[in-house]
Amino acid sequence: MINRLLRGLAGSLLKDLAFAVRLLRRQLTFTASATITLALGIGASTAIFSVAQATLLKPLPFRTPDQLAFAWGVAGPERDVRGGSYYEVLDWNRLNSSLDGVAIYDDTSLSLRTDAGAERVEAEMVSASYFSLVGASAQLGRTFTAEEDAEPNANPVVVLSDRMWRSRFAADPAIVGRVLTLNDRSFTVVGVLTPDFNGLSFDSDVWFPAAMVQANGGPDDLTVRTNRWLGAVARVRDGITIAQAQSDLDRVAAELKEAFPEANADRGIQLFTLRENYVGRTEPILLAVLAGVGLLLLIACTNVAGLQLVRYAAREREIALRRAIGAAQSRLLQQLIVEGAVLAALAACFGLVIARWGLAGLLLLAPEGTLPAYAAPVIDLRAFGFAFVVAIGCGVLFGLVPALRRERRGFADALRGSRGSYATLGAARLGPQQLLVVAQTSFALLLLLAAALFARSLQRELAVPLGFDPEGVHVVSVSLPARYRNAPELRLQLAEQLDEQLSGIASVEEVAIASDVPLGGNWNAARLYVPEREEALRYYRHSVDADLFEVLGIQLVEGRAFSAADRAGAPAVVAINASAARRFWPNESAVGKRLRLTDGTGPEVTVVAVVDDVRYRDLRTSLTTTEPDVYFPLTQRPVSDFTIAIRSPLMPESILGSVRREIAALDASVAPSPLLPLSELAARQTVAGRFASTVLAVFAATALVLTAVGLYAVLAYRVSLRRREIGIRLALGTTPSAVMRKVMGHGLALVGLGMALGLIASLAVVKAVASQLFGVAPNDGAVLVAVLAPLLTVAVLASWLPARRAARVDPMNALREE
Repeated sequence: MINRLLRGLAGSLLKDLAFAVRLLRRQLTFTASATITLALGIGASTAIFSVAQATLLKPLPFRTPDQLAFAWGVAGPERDVRGGSYYEVLDWNRLNSSLDGVAIYDDTSLSLRTDAGAERVEAEMVSASYFSLVGASAQLGRTFTAEEDAEPNANPVVVLSDRMWRSRFAADPAIVGRVLTLNDRSFTVVGVLTPDFNGLSFDSDVWFPAAMVQANGGPDDLTVRTNRWLGAVARVRDGITIAQAQSDLDRVAAELKEAFPEANADRGIQLFTLRENYVGRTEPILLAVLAGVGLLLLIACTNVAGLQLVRYAAREREIALRRAIGAAQSRLLQQLIVEGAVLAALAACFGLVIARWGLAGLLLLAPEGTLPAYAAPVIDLRAFGFAFVVAIGCGVLFGLVPALRRERRGFADALRGSRGSYATLGAARLGPQQLLVVAQTSFALLLLLAAALFARSLQRELAVPLGFDPEGVHVVSVSLPARYRNAPELRLQLAEQLDEQLSGIASVEEVAIASDVPLGGNWNAARLYVPEREEALRYYRHSVDADLFEVLGIQLVEGRAFSAADRAGAPAVVAINASAARRFWPNESAVGKRLRLTDGTGPEVTVVAVVDDVRYRDLRTSLTTTEPDVYFPLTQRPVSDFTIAIRSPLMPESILGSVRREIAALDASVAPSPLLPLSELAARQTVAGRFASTVLAVFAATALVLTAVGLYAVLAYRVSLRRREIGIRLALGTTPSAVMRKVMGHGLALVGLGMALGLIASLAVVKAVASQLFGVAPNDGAVLVAVLAPLLTVAVLASWLPARRAARVDPMNALREE
């Protein structure tokens, strides 16, 4: 019996399917309009879902990644991330009671000596326990042992990635035991990892023990707890939540503060899940875009639902007649749902094509750094399943909407084909079609608001003065080998030779050398003491040569630039940024003032210059309250990591070869990093805002078009239904302008109601995205104009076209109509 019922159901579904296909083929205008509209919504939402799935939902390629977390040292009540010292991280591992282990982790790079010279390779400096914590294993040889962590600078061993083993060493099975020269020191290869692991940074090729930190420019004395730069990876024990582990590490931080009051005052430890650490600011941006595409899909669905109602009105008498002669209600409902499902399935097919194109365009729009390294969005089976589920849901919706509309109207009215009255051209009553227009308008306003907020925020970020001129400046970094570590005179000599040789390259206009450049991410901090204020505080230190301010266009506010006379043995001098000068000595000149390094008993330095505020770290931090920037002459504080700024009108690839040759000619063991435009480093600061504002602007523009089409369709359909009534009114003396006012008034009233509801809902939108915005107030006039003006414009246009048609109705022709 069940088999007979199933065969009967299948037979009826096949009949309904065939009927739906024939019907949609006969109504090609409706089918094309509805398919294109819905395909846009499905395609856009599927493309964004693919990005969200790859970034936020896909499991990370580590052993039970939900139990892994990054641990960072933090400072101050704001808990700003600062890193930890070597023995401090070991204490995190020793003192906690909620973690299976804590391993030192530092994402870095090394100089690999080759037959052709030297080149940079991506590397990770890790504790021996790192591999078991993340679930990495060796396919050849082994990973590190606990003994190789025990004694600093005693075990120069490395583990290689499968990628490096195959690409550089032709998968040589005898690689274990081979000696490589890294950072001018011999390291023995002890293992090769499996192909599925490329480190927590996803691009590493070399791993070396944390105890070998000095081989990569680490401090000579690891017991100094104020030398903080390291991160760590931790595994939370089974049954322990991240919140519980965080509470436990807060206890550890308190114990360290008690044990080391000077080094650990105002210090803490912060756990970040892997996803939080990788995605950062991108996660709320992606969620905002995902919500935006959801609104776009809703707008597309309401648009198609409105078209379905118009289409159903033309078939109302037919369906009512079938119901009157005995067709079961469930049978008619099944037919309507099958019709909607066929339409949605057709839209899904086109939507998947749009999704592929849209995803390709989306990835082109996404600036470098928007998505984490592991994210590789594709239209895969999950995305296909998402599109399928959305299509099925839309199909059921499109079948139910006309069915619900039919139940509200009697069969007698449907068979008579009552057309209503002229009065209903006004806004007296809201039917389903009108409610759909109101909903569309509300959704469109929310999308417009989100796009305008992010665009305004981006505008404010781009307007932030950088304090330097990045155009035409390219930067390249070098880390000096170990033999330069305790030889400052050699470092200074190499810096001077680099300046001279690189300045001689054709098309190079100027060269400057420093420890770091603005927005380059390679800053370091220390503490200083201001005697007049009896204040000790943290500051960022930069070693620069005498030409850096000129090459980068950093303005000298007062005092003098560094000169060749500021060398070792001469009085120690510094330059400070303008905000620090105003903060330390308001209403006084800072030139000639004295500062002490570290504390009140530290070495004294004299301020000889004040320079304009420069954005070294980000665009959002207030420079009046954050740690000051203090510049030292490179000749008095030569560093072992150089960043070279080269001003040239040529693109980086045009001079990179010459730069590499000149560096290799001076020291073949020094491997430069890729040459990057400084303008690109500046642009990376706004990647999230540019991505969000661009994508949401596209969604908002599409939503505007769909809303205008929806409003136009409703008004045009209502006018077509009431041509006879309009003709009578015109014949009796109603003016065309009065008809236009009535039709347009109805359309604008619907839009006005939708805008009012959208503005109420916008309070939640502003609250949700507030943390991602910069310099934008909820009542920003420019934002309100950007939202309301285009919406009102398309509403007036969409209302005016059918209103003009109504005003041009010929009374004689209208009166002849049945």
